[in-house]
Amino acid sequence: MKTEPMKHQIEGGKRLAENPVAFGLAAEQGTGKTWMLLEDAERQWYGKRITGVLVVAPNGVHSNWIRREIPTHLDIPFEADYYVSGAGKRRKKQWERLYEQDDRRIAIFAINVDAVNTPTGYKAAERFLMAHECMMIVDESTRIKNPQAKRSKKVVALGKLARTRRIASGTMVAGSPLDAFQQFEFLAPRKGLLGTKSYRAFVAEFAQVLPPDNPIVANAARGSGFAPQIVAKDPTGQPIYRNLDRLREMMAPHIFRVRKEDCLDLPPKVYQNRYFELPASQRKVYEQIKEQLRYERDDGSIDRFNALTQLAKLRQVTSGFIMLDGEATELPEDNERLKLFKEVVEDIEGQFIVWAYFKAEIQQIVAHLKAQGISCVEYHGDVKKDEREEAIDQFQSGAARVFVGHPLAGGTGLTLTAAQTAVYYSNDFSAELRGQSEDRCHRKGTVTHVNYIDLVAVDTVDEKIAGALQRKADVAAAVIENL
Repeated sequence: MKTEPMKHQIEGGKRLAENPVAFGLAAEQGTGKTWMLLEDAERQWYGKRITGVLVVAPNGVHSNWIRREIPTHLDIPFEADYYVSGAGKRRKKQWERLYEQDDRRIAIFAINVDAVNTPTGYKAAERFLMAHECMMIVDESTRIKNPQAKRSKKVVALGKLARTRRIASGTMVAGSPLDAFQQFEFLAPRKGLLGTKSYRAFVAEFAQVLPPDNPIVANAARGSGFAPQIVAKDPTGQPIYRNLDRLREMMAPHIFRVRKEDCLDLPPKVYQNRYFELPASQRKVYEQIKEQLRYERDDGSIDRFNALTQLAKLRQVTSGFIMLDGEATELPEDNERLKLFKEVVEDIEGQFIVWAYFKAEIQQIVAHLKAQGISCVEYHGDVKKDEREEAIDQFQSGAARVFVGHPLAGGTGLTLTAAQTAVYYSNDFSAELRGQSEDRCHRKGTVTHVNYIDLVAVDTVDEKIAGALQRKADVAAAVIENL
């Protein structure tokens, strides 16, 4: 590997090496589970156990493997790419090279877990698995926790074609101990590592279910004649589970648990990019503005921009809108940045901050959070001074789960240590604003490591901004270190 491991990563690597066929990393976000999996792949490639790796991961995570993690860490020859729906001839030609056997390099293909549900996505993943002796990794494996979900069934079916299977998640059984079943079904689809291959038997073993004559069960069964399993609840409304010691004992030989609080060598700030592709129509608008400094409205009229305005317009397009005459005009097709944000929110535990640079973006974010019943407060130029103070108090006290702010308004002077995660919905080129906003949740009073997640549109100004911020940070660090 190009990069040095931390102590817990060395231990994780040993556990993976001891279990070459099936194993899981119950590693919290930011503890470096990707490094451990890549080191495992490198070792198995050297040992001629595998020739390829298929990564199945949430949208944006799958491309991050290819664009960032593999080039940064892997120290063996590789050819890698990720699945894109509606790929053109050039992209498909690149995939053809991945399907070829070549002892001189390892082939790596990543695919969004939802793309596995499509005929073309499934076929691409299946073809890659059949072309190689494969390690198949399901990253953020709770995405396949539902045994009835089509994507879960298809991922398990694909797993049968792999020589080595890995799952990784920091919240493997966060919602319910029953979440473990399908993830372990992927690990060993023919063995039943958790005592049974029947999900109904698994539920009956580890949860107290309502009897068939219970009115709730009877009502649910009416019309189908099939009595569903409904987990009983205690007087406080919490599901009743049982035999959890036995479940832990069965899971223990097959997973390596990593908690952030146990990793003394973990850096205080942990960064992650989540990538997304612009839809075709938005890409067309983006390229039009980039090349011609102009935007054609629906009525055929033309808006012309100068070079400084162009940058702002390009950033807006990546978020699915463009400001014209002071109003946000939504662009056709789905807003892929917002879609990715929704997925990111699913994976965050506890309180978090969202930073965004445009009013229209903040409106998108707040509308989604409220629609999901997630409590949030706002902090930006349109929020009155007394309301801003109240927003901070609500967030710090835990009354609000999410703090949504503009870095210019809230990026300095505030203490937001209730958050362990900060999501950068968008960025600009100001390294000072970025550094100041990062420090809102990383200052005196911070008791754990902080995760920073950036949403990045592929092949756009987003990547240029990310690179520029990193270079400025590197320069600043070099100056300070030499004082």
